[in-house]
Amino acid sequence: MNVTIRRLTNAFIIFFLLISGVAAYVQIGNQAFFNGPALAASSLDPRVCDAPDDQPIRGTIYDRNGVKLAWTVRDNNARCGYRRVYADPTLAPLIGYFSYKYGAAGLEAQFNDYLAGTGKGASPNDELNRILHRPRHGNDLYLTIDDKVQQKVAALYESNSAVLRGGGACTDNGNANGSIIVEDPNTGQIIAMYSYPYFDPNKIDDPTYWAQLQSDPDHPLLNRATQGLYDPGSTFKTVTLMAGLDSGQYSLNTPFSLNDATTFTTNGESFPWFDYFNGTWNGILNDNSFPITLQQGYAYSDNTIFARVGVNIGADTWLKYVRALGIATPGTDVSPVPYDGVSVQSSAYNQFDSNGQPTQFTSNLLAASAFGQGELLITPLTMTEVASVVASDGYLYEPHVVSQIVPYGESRNDVLPGGDGIIPDKVPYGGGPIIHSQTAQAIRAAMWSVVDYGTANFSPNPVSGISLKQSGTHEGGKTGTGQSGNEQPETWWISLAPDDQAPGGAPAKYVISLHKEKSGEGACQVWVADDLYQSLGA
Repeated sequence: MNVTIRRLTNAFIIFFLLISGVAAYVQIGNQAFFNGPALAASSLDPRVCDAPDDQPIRGTIYDRNGVKLAWTVRDNNARCGYRRVYADPTLAPLIGYFSYKYGAAGLEAQFNDYLAGTGKGASPNDELNRILHRPRHGNDLYLTIDDKVQQKVAALYESNSAVLRGGGACTDNGNANGSIIVEDPNTGQIIAMYSYPYFDPNKIDDPTYWAQLQSDPDHPLLNRATQGLYDPGSTFKTVTLMAGLDSGQYSLNTPFSLNDATTFTTNGESFPWFDYFNGTWNGILNDNSFPITLQQGYAYSDNTIFARVGVNIGADTWLKYVRALGIATPGTDVSPVPYDGVSVQSSAYNQFDSNGQPTQFTSNLLAASAFGQGELLITPLTMTEVASVVASDGYLYEPHVVSQIVPYGESRNDVLPGGDGIIPDKVPYGGGPIIHSQTAQAIRAAMWSVVDYGTANFSPNPVSGISLKQSGTHEGGKTGTGQSGNEQPETWWISLAPDDQAPGGAPAKYVISLHKEKSGEGACQVWVADDLYQSLGA
């Protein structure tokens, strides 16, 4: 027994001396068996960082053509030994940023598990690789974004092509806050998403730059395309037109007399057609031009007609179609249209009134909402989907910006459908069409009339002298000027191209929504979309 105790005591003494030697080696020599020199030389925070050789290398983000948009490089001066590099700052509001100091935002946050190779995105061998100090890698993301188109969008947005050419109705608003979305309506793939102002994610770890971003009144960290809520103005007449036509209560040929088209009162509130009375349509319309049709009312953007249509079809019918587009209405459970980036849900009216009581959706609030005012708070993404429903014969295919999740070292061509690998296209929101195909076709005809003789036909191109309908893109759309008190109105243009209801048109390949904050008439932006369609070959 004494021999056994003596041997055990000697073993403990040897083990103690071994541990003491390792401790002295680490503390005095500033070394460690694994990654000691790197740990000592870096600013690693053990609460958030593994050793550099054990730190998972974040996956790369590519555009649809394999162009690198975001990737990780080794940097001993960075907090965890690595830093993120971003190729195109115009995509920053969409892609976001990743920082060991300030966290993550945008797609970097939404897909963090996959990019970091943790949680549901971890490799089956990740824990073993960590224990054995093997290289660890996150998954790569391939986006639906085309960076060439993105850069074209940015250049056009910030140029004078955004100004109504020749008419003098607009000022140079190239630097106004706002957004542009380009989408394939037949798949839900978003080709470009631009939000202005944007920020430089390569500088995100700079405390001074970070403080500037936090205090900037223009909120460059906000993705205005998906998180900005605005008065949609007359673009929302498209939703009212959907409800009126699809419910069978109206047709494009429904006539409106002079009185019906210019004056309407409900619940004690009047809705005159100011643009008619103030002479906007002098030389085009006069008292002898009536009756005019619902299609003409859409082309001329007649608020009175659409206030009347909204009230006549009734709140239940109008709200049914609003909810079908994923727009929230207080007191009901409306699922937002799924989107894989960061977004907020559009809403039809406030939950509470100025007295703190539940909002009553009265007939005058319905009337104002039906032509795009009232209490509507709508994102540009929602208005893109409105145009997409029209372009795709009534289906709202769920919008998305990620197309593939590819494990490190694998080819995107080897990723099979199913699971998390390939994000499916053509997933219909609600499981079926939002409106009948005949309704969508009729609205495309109305959108073409806006270009043919309506609000988008005010001014020719000063370079070529042609009107928008002669540009060759066969673009149809709807202008909007969202009134925001005494400030300049919100500027909108939603469109599709080509429009098969135009002479020589064809099924739509793209939709473009363009919005600028407090920038004047909606017609000011039609040439931006036309230039983009030209570059896309629509």
